[in-house]
Amino acid sequence: MGRNLRWAMTFLIAAVAIATAAPRAFGQTVDEIVARNIQARGGVEKIKAVQSMKQTSHMKIQGMSATLTLYAKRPNLSRQEMNIAGATAIAAFDGQNAWGVNPMTGQTTPKMLTGAAAEQVRSQAAFDPPLLDYRAKGTRVEYLGTEPDGARTLLHLRITDKMGVVINSYLDSQTALETKIVAAGPTGPVETRLSDYRDVDGLKMPFAIRTTAAGVVVADVVVDTIEFDVPVAASLFTMPGKV
Repeated sequence: MGRNLRWAMTFLIAAVAIATAAPRAFGQTVDEIVARNIQARGGVEKIKAVQSMKQTSHMKIQGMSATLTLYAKRPNLSRQEMNIAGATAIAAFDGQNAWGVNPMTGQTTPKMLTGAAAEQVRSQAAFDPPLLDYRAKGTRVEYLGTEPDGARTLLHLRITDKMGVVINSYLDSQTALETKIVAAGPTGPVETRLSDYRDVDGLKMPFAIRTTAAGVVVADVVVDTIEFDVPVAASLFTMPGKV
C-alpha cells in the first residue's frame, strides 16, 4: 500500500491548467501546438494572474476511499494532503526543500526528502503549466507526431526540463488540452489520464484523473472544488520544527 500511495501523491495532481479550430494533423510546429494549448487553458494573462490555488478531491485507491487536498502558491510552493483510513500523508515543497509525512509506512513525523522522492515533489511544485514560457525555464519540447486514441487523435510532446526529467504529454488534437501524461515511476512508466475539463474562473481544469502503473489502476480521483486566489499562508508549506 505504501508504494502505491507514494505514486498517487506524486502523479495524481495535474498542473494548473479552448481553441476550437481543428488542427492540421501534420506540419505543426512545437510553438504552434504550445500556443494552442496555452490558449485552450485560458490564455497567458489569466494563467499568470492566479496567485494561489486550493483543490479538494475524493478518490479510490485499492478499493479504499480517500480525500486529497492540494494547496499551491506562487512561485513554487506546494502541499498535498491525502487522508485515508484516518491517517494523513503529506508531500510539500517550501520553495527550497521537499518534505513529507507518510503514516502508511510508519513515518509519523515530518522529514526532509532526498534523492528521487525530493526531485519528484520539487518538479510537481511549479505553479505554472510546463509549456508556459518553457524556453525561459530551460525546458526542451519536442513534437513527436500523432497517435490514435479511440475516436480521437493525440499530439505527442516530449518535455525535458532543465534537470533532465522527461514527461510525455499527449494533447487532444481538437481541444489542445492534455489527455494523457506518461512519466517515469519507481518500477516503470506511470500514466495519468485527464478528462472532464470544466471552466473555473476562465481557466480549463480537469475534474477526473486516473493514474495507472504497469497497467494497474493506482487511483481514480474526482475533483470536488477548485478555488483560485484563496488566502494561503506561506507557513503552510514549511516543515513543522524547521528553523
